[in-house]
Amino acid sequence: MNLSSASSREEKAVTTVLWGCELSQERRTWTFRPQLEGKQSCRLLLHTICLGEKAKEELHRVEILPPANQEDKKMQPVTIASLQASVLPMVTMVGVQFSPPVTFQLRAGSGPVFLCGQERYEKKAGKRTRGNKSQR
Repeated sequence: MNLSSASSREEKAVTTVLWGCELSQERRTWTFRPQLEGKQSCRLLLHTICLGEKAKEELHRVEILPPANQEDKKMQPVTIASLQASVLPMVTMVGVQFSPPVTFQLRAGSGPVFLCGQERYEKKAGKRTRGNKSQR
């Protein structure tokens, strides 16, 4: 009797790149676009939003803007952080991921506000097949 078992799984090659941007009075919006090209899926993993050393004692509000080509014009910007130097100068985000493109905006305050995280690229590495044959 010939018994055989085979299992296949798809492996992914993962590459991460540090990412960061600064929002200020001079540059109130920043759009994240992937750095690496090709057939890779990309995600932005947002880790920290913090005020710069020279930030004024005022409310600094960071938002995500809806995509410009959005058919539903009723979508409103989403506030992801409200910071003030003496109260809450930094927030740490856990599990916050975005698919590009994503636009961040400094809605209130003069900054500087720093955003940092990682760009995560996954590329399918192909299929790997294992076979195990045994005879009785």
